[in-house]
Amino acid sequence: MSHLADPSVINVEELRDALAAANVPCLIGVLYQLTGDSKWLDEPYRIAPTLGFEDLDDGGLPAERATEVREAAFAAVQDWAAGTPIAHRCPDGEELVKLMSAVMGEPISEKYTALAGEQLGFSPFVPADVSERCTQTGFSVVVVGAGFSGLAAAVHLKRAGIPFRVLERNDHIGGTWYEARYPGARVDVPNNLYSYSFFHHDWRENFAQADEIRQYIDRVVAHFDLGPHIETGVVVEGAEWDAEACEWVITTNSAAGTETVRTAALITAAGLHNTPNIPNFPGLSEFSGQVVHSARWTPDVDYRGKRVAVIGAGASAMQVVCKIVDDVEHMTVVQPEPHWITPNEQYFREQPASRHWLFRHVPFYRAWFRFRLYWVYTERNFPALRVDPKAAEKGKQISSLNDAYRRHFTAYLRAQLDGRDDLIEKCTPSYPPFGKRLLMDNGWFATLRKPNVTLVAEGVDHLTENTLVSTSGDEHEIDVLILCTGFQQQRYLYPMELRGRDGIELRDSWSDDNARAYLGLSAPQFPNLFFLFGPNTNPPGGSWLTIAEAQVRYVVDLLTRMVRDDIAAVECRPEPFEDYNTEVDANNNAMVYAIDGVQNYYRNSAGRVVTNSPWAVPDYFALTSEPNLADYTVVHRGTEKS
Repeated sequence: MSHLADPSVINVEELRDALAAANVPCLIGVLYQLTGDSKWLDEPYRIAPTLGFEDLDDGGLPAERATEVREAAFAAVQDWAAGTPIAHRCPDGEELVKLMSAVMGEPISEKYTALAGEQLGFSPFVPADVSERCTQTGFSVVVVGAGFSGLAAAVHLKRAGIPFRVLERNDHIGGTWYEARYPGARVDVPNNLYSYSFFHHDWRENFAQADEIRQYIDRVVAHFDLGPHIETGVVVEGAEWDAEACEWVITTNSAAGTETVRTAALITAAGLHNTPNIPNFPGLSEFSGQVVHSARWTPDVDYRGKRVAVIGAGASAMQVVCKIVDDVEHMTVVQPEPHWITPNEQYFREQPASRHWLFRHVPFYRAWFRFRLYWVYTERNFPALRVDPKAAEKGKQISSLNDAYRRHFTAYLRAQLDGRDDLIEKCTPSYPPFGKRLLMDNGWFATLRKPNVTLVAEGVDHLTENTLVSTSGDEHEIDVLILCTGFQQQRYLYPMELRGRDGIELRDSWSDDNARAYLGLSAPQFPNLFFLFGPNTNPPGGSWLTIAEAQVRYVVDLLTRMVRDDIAAVECRPEPFEDYNTEVDANNNAMVYAIDGVQNYYRNSAGRVVTNSPWAVPDYFALTSEPNLADYTVVHRGTEKS
């Protein structure tokens, strides 16, 4: 989707009003691209770096300078609307480095240029069109899952002219977001970032609720006409590699019965948050009340006026508790371990109409707004995840930056719970910030102070007919039990059975919970099988969709090469696979979420980090920028392996 507006529909008064509320740092980028005047990138217009999650709409400039920028933008946009050519439509290289640095008010490395160029629409990914060759060879692809990753693959497969089918187990598209129907469900990344770079939307709120995310996904399918390619209510039970035909033979189950599907390549997009984790508490079968997992919420969950217990204190638990607390008689929150929580004044705010107007009518404004969100929500925190090996001798716990975050979050927690020393003690984590995913305060601390809320800072021992008994033996009478206990993230692709070359089963090769993949995308002995949101690709911060788009680009690029060069199969070689995973493990072991004493869903039963990527986003983007066929054993059509 183009970042350029239609100049013929710009109203001058609307332009002036919108610019009065515009983000000045974004206007710096707009001004340079429209006019080519480099004076906007230096003093006296150099903006201040952002702190925390602030918008810093004036850029930290004196009022007269901010006004000067707005007036110059007013003139530049009018000139563009009148026909003046754009000076720098697609900046790259050193020019883009200077521009990014000016928009953020701090130095930004050249390693971000390729990522920014694609994500901001200056150099978008456009796959090669191999439709004619696909018609000749019969090459096709099956995608498992119609969530964000699967639909991104569908968009680019269609652009490449590769025939494909998307098989979705639910009765509607959306994946995790289709299933996230619990009260209060919303994203914890700003949606102007948590959305495709190639398809924009004017979000009602900064952090959209689940229903609007589902509407966005529906719009994507409609816009790209993906409907004819998607089959819902189809469960992929397994697949087996046919070495002679160089095809995957897929077994599906639906209301129509069992079907066998053959395809040249198989892309799994089942997601990380796929199979709910439902603890088997002793006595659960004896409990007479209603039990529901947050990912399996149904409209008949009756919590109003009831005594409710919520197990968990992560993102979904926070959202559920804060949303329904005033509707229940009593809320018991069972918190096995607290999370670090950050304030964010943007969390519940609606997006102003002026911002949407600027997105639609001012060239490049949306792109720079998105880039600023990327920098603040992704790059700003990443250095705090690395453990300083010399921290102890410097008098630090993890690192100077991580320790500073700890002080900031602790001060906020204490201020929010002032006068409730009991809650302060229960809510202060013992592990460092970013040992688990950082959460945003959605009213959590204020909710815990309510008179009808009890915080139980321990686990569940057992249940009786109408009682939850904690590990210390305290009894809590309840009518409804809500499980916010996460997913089986370590068991990738469970319960699908995928048998590769020589009949080896993928789950066996991964010892059930020790999934490994090259670039998180492929594995030896499994030709033409590609994982989206695979092992060690979960970003510890920021938007997953940035990673998803990088993965889809890599996979679709590789598939178009296969079609173009008459390649029947590609299989990851053991050497790059082992080398890559050795490097992944070494880097993950240097991160705060891998230190002793930190418990999270990132690690498997042996303690290895299996979900998270240790790479900064631009580094992973570079690793997946272009498939290298030397990393694969290649089978050409009509020939032996080479």
